[in-house]
Amino acid sequence: MTKKHILIIDDDEVDRKRVRRSLTQAGWTGDVAQAASASEARQLIAEQVFDCILLDYHLPGTDGFELLVELRGVLGAKTPVVMLTGEGNEMVAVEAMKRGACDYLPKSLLAPDTLTRVITQALERTRLERELVEARAQIEQQALYDSLTGLGNRRLFMRDLGQSLASAQRTNLPFCLLMMDLDRFKVVNDRHGHEAGDAVLTEVGRRLIATGRANDLFYRQGGDEFTALIDAVDSMTALSIASRIRHAIAAPITWNGQQLSVGISIGIGTYSGGVTAADILLKIADAAMYEAKASGIGIASKMKLL
Repeated sequence: MTKKHILIIDDDEVDRKRVRRSLTQAGWTGDVAQAASASEARQLIAEQVFDCILLDYHLPGTDGFELLVELRGVLGAKTPVVMLTGEGNEMVAVEAMKRGACDYLPKSLLAPDTLTRVITQALERTRLERELVEARAQIEQQALYDSLTGLGNRRLFMRDLGQSLASAQRTNLPFCLLMMDLDRFKVVNDRHGHEAGDAVLTEVGRRLIATGRANDLFYRQGGDEFTALIDAVDSMTALSIASRIRHAIAAPITWNGQQLSVGISIGIGTYSGGVTAADILLKIADAAMYEAKASGIGIASKMKLL
């Protein structure tokens, strides 16, 4: 067994020695800390990181179940907890597992090979669960975020737009949707190639985030189209934010020693009480964006369709 850091929480000194002796006989080479009460355990956990916790069911002033729930809240699923008890009661085992124990071991079965097996299985189960969580997070990242810019993709945008609309209808607080389309991007792509185009898109994503406020959300719809959700602002504030964005995007982008230049046209759709569906607000912002691009003014704002 590889070297691990274990915490024994048990008010009985004899039982703590039994556990340590079993670990020693099993060839345990890791560090073993001990706590005789819940308060001692809390202090040790606050100061150190443990790979596994062996928790006695009976503790002075509390019981193992209460401390187990508390530990799960503090440690999450990253540290397995094995419940130890002098009672071979299946009901205790079931309740322990319900409350977050990784495994359960009656003290009557405490032996070097049994204890080693339980700890090894708990560590392995936790490792597999952690890998599963990481894999799910990676799948979600791929499903909801643009791989080039790191911004949310269209799928995440539509989900967030629906939530923003529902929140605005409930609270009557304004928000704005920005539809953005790069200017002269095709020229850059055609003249310098897709690698240069990707560099421009990546830098645009970075500048959008840098220009926006902490709670502004930016997305890449695909190609050279971007969107943003600007919460708790009216159309005038959104115009100011859009102006900052245009100024930031207009600055030359250095790529392979060359200065690449693009601009951005922005349409602003402002939520009003008459907007009841996300597709309506999308059409309003999209119409504003095409007006901004066609007129050459760069920014246009609408509250409703004509």
